[in-house]
Amino acid sequence: MSPADITGRKVLNRYKLTEKLGGGGMSVVWKAYDLVLDRNVALKVLRPEMSEDEEFIRRFRREAQSVASLSHPNIVNIYDVGEDRGLYFIVMELIEGETLRDKLKREGALDTTEALEIASQICEALSHAHNRRIIHRDIKPQNILLTKNGHVKVADFGIARALGAISTTSRDLVVGSAPYLSPEQAKNGVVSNRSDIYSLGVVLFEMLTGKQPFAGDSPVAVALQHVQSEPPPIRKVKPSLPERVANVVTKALKKNPEERFSSVDEMRREMGFILAKAGWDPAPGTAREDAPASGGPEEDDDVVARPQKKRRGLSLGTKVFLVVAVIAVAMGGYALKLFRDWMDVPLVTVPELAGKLFVQAQEESKRLGLVLMVSGWRNDPEVPANVIISQSPLPGEQVKQGREIWCLVSKGQDLATIPDVRNMTVKEASIEFQNSDVSMGNVTRTWDEKIEKDRVISQNPKPGLEVPKNTPVDLVVSDGPEPQSVKIPDVRGKMLEEAKETLIESLLGVGNVSYQDSPLPEGTVIAQNPLPGTEVPYQYRVSLTVSGRTTTAKHRFSKTFRVPEEYAGQTDLVHVVITVRDDLGERVVYDRLVQPEVEQTVHFMWEGTQATVITDMGGRRSYETIRP
Repeated sequence: MSPADITGRKVLNRYKLTEKLGGGGMSVVWKAYDLVLDRNVALKVLRPEMSEDEEFIRRFRREAQSVASLSHPNIVNIYDVGEDRGLYFIVMELIEGETLRDKLKREGALDTTEALEIASQICEALSHAHNRRIIHRDIKPQNILLTKNGHVKVADFGIARALGAISTTSRDLVVGSAPYLSPEQAKNGVVSNRSDIYSLGVVLFEMLTGKQPFAGDSPVAVALQHVQSEPPPIRKVKPSLPERVANVVTKALKKNPEERFSSVDEMRREMGFILAKAGWDPAPGTAREDAPASGGPEEDDDVVARPQKKRRGLSLGTKVFLVVAVIAVAMGGYALKLFRDWMDVPLVTVPELAGKLFVQAQEESKRLGLVLMVSGWRNDPEVPANVIISQSPLPGEQVKQGREIWCLVSKGQDLATIPDVRNMTVKEASIEFQNSDVSMGNVTRTWDEKIEKDRVISQNPKPGLEVPKNTPVDLVVSDGPEPQSVKIPDVRGKMLEEAKETLIESLLGVGNVSYQDSPLPEGTVIAQNPLPGTEVPYQYRVSLTVSGRTTTAKHRFSKTFRVPEEYAGQTDLVHVVITVRDDLGERVVYDRLVQPEVEQTVHFMWEGTQATVITDMGGRRSYETIRP
């Protein structure tokens, strides 16, 4: 829907849209008339692509309502937040004036006094928000509004905070504008009150010099410079700047948040001292500290109604100087008292919080006068749920009471739910396991009167259990009903190994194997007992006579096993029979009643190049091929 399509529309039958004021990546700003309270307001409407994200909308409404509780002369008031026929909006105070971005485009660098006064008022707004645990996250000239008399209003707390809530859990989204982004925001999305101080430092740099500290071909390139490069010394960009003013900018732009001002109040007090003193000695021949205008227009996402004409009078700097001269003594004394009070805040040692439950860590931090904050949550197979994985600052560091300690908290192992694959084929079960993030375990086969051949009878673990991802699931698969009798196939003329395979495939066993001289090739079956076609019980052992005499090696083998608890029936013991099939035929080497979950070992000898070990546990049979 284009802006022209909704001009004149009434939102909630109360706010009549009269004029489009501007737009940005997330929203379009309209001038609207409040039919109920008979006043003009600014209506910020989210763009359709933002409105389609339900998670963002939920956070946006909650955070906008939270920010609406902010009440300060330097913060744009939020009157209402809501939705009407697919339009999500916030109703805000309409500021008759311009943005700081407009002013910088028009004038370039500002007078030092004016720049410090604007920055001080921004500090006032941020201090009010920070004291209520609200971080702006996107301080930039487009979000700083200037009224006709030069009063500062900070806008867009709600959208930045709603996006910020998402950024703590998604590395794909970093809140903030690249030229004003703090290193920690660009690096990992973690923010604190000092992130706003860094962004304000960039804005102050631009107000004093007319230029941004970093420039690049793309937002990514600029963001990387915030992380990797030191900003240029501001006095090299503007040599006439007093050293104490330059120190304010330098400290605000430290890469390490710990080296910046501890709060916006500290930064504001330092600028207050400078304004109160108002007696610096600029370099000779620099009566006014102006610089060329910065380039690069940028689309605004702010609430402004721009005046058609601006009346000229005394400069804002002159007015500010006259006022400051009157109150300098009182302000200086009061600021000094505040500074001393701040310096008297005791230092505490940051405790070791990693490895502790969040609730315990919170109590410990509170006892020390520290504030524990969560930077994010992450699945971790090594750390239980609700236990802290890492922290910043690190243990042992000395910080002042009231400092925020940011921590990463574990959500525990990444779990999967065991699917129900009973009565499925093994292939179907394998696909189901892949889709459910578990893996195929051991597969054993057994006769079953009810379950169709090649379908799953039971599984372990049971369906519905929550387990760590990639946990193996063991299956018991049906061989169908146990046959009553089979006909003996003719294996005469086949080589011994082929004859054995034929008998096994026919559900028969191999009995005694004897050798005798014969004109047939050595290893050929020359006789069998019983004869072919004879009907015998299932697993009946057929004796074979083989041509020649093959000397076979004897081998020793040890098998260790444990019967699963679920194999136990009405009694506490399980009948286990272990049979060996080798060149000597088929024989039972173990036949006992054993207790489940108790490890057992059986030792036996076998002959030939390979043998088959058949293990029957309570009627559930498995096969294992062994070689020397």
